[in-house]
Amino acid sequence: MDQTKLGKYSIKYSNSNEYHTLKREIWGQDIYYFELSNPSPYIVDIGSHIGVSILYFKNMYPNSTVIGFEPNPISFNLLSENIQINMLENVQIFNKAISKEEGTKPFYINANDSGWESNASFLKNGWTGKEKTKEIEIGTTRLDKYITRDIDILKIDTEGSELSILKSHKSLLSRIHNIAIEYHPIKENGIDNILNILTPLFDIQIFEDGKQIKKIPENKLLTIKGKKRK
Repeated sequence: MDQTKLGKYSIKYSNSNEYHTLKREIWGQDIYYFELSNPSPYIVDIGSHIGVSILYFKNMYPNSTVIGFEPNPISFNLLSENIQINMLENVQIFNKAISKEEGTKPFYINANDSGWESNASFLKNGWTGKEKTKEIEIGTTRLDKYITRDIDILKIDTEGSELSILKSHKSLLSRIHNIAIEYHPIKENGIDNILNILTPLFDIQIFEDGKQIKKIPENKLLTIKGKKRK
């Protein structure tokens, strides 16, 4: 286990390459930044991993309230530590996956000793189909069970289940002001299907490696950002 400084915070992590990749994307490229009018925003982080994104949100929006969901128990333990050592206020985390229903479900996590856990998902062998994974059972829940107010930022990074979450929570979309989705190019996902759900409500921008693009490439990780139309 390693520990370092991340802005004004401290963070523990188990894989250096993974941590620095996430730091570059989230803190370096600001892929989850939105200009907000609300000084005390309500932020929902689906796929919180070890907390790089939650620390980013609390750094950018100090008066925010954040709720995070992380189903991987290994990542969740580190997430809990990173929230505790930084004494973050107004942050709640849940060791569950957002899904279409309450219950349990098979989940696939890293099966080697690398400590690389950010690719854990509902997909055996990961979204690439090439990772070595092992099956565990995790708890699932619906997001609307937790939401009592409008969401200023909804962030989704779920390694391939982003479309399923959107389809099963369409009724919540009208309560979201800004949305950021890490898109994983798997057959079941289909970026056109995601855009068809989002574009009636949001002005959309698409980013690859932190840079906005107009033409959508095939088989690339992308960030889809949407701002609610006025």
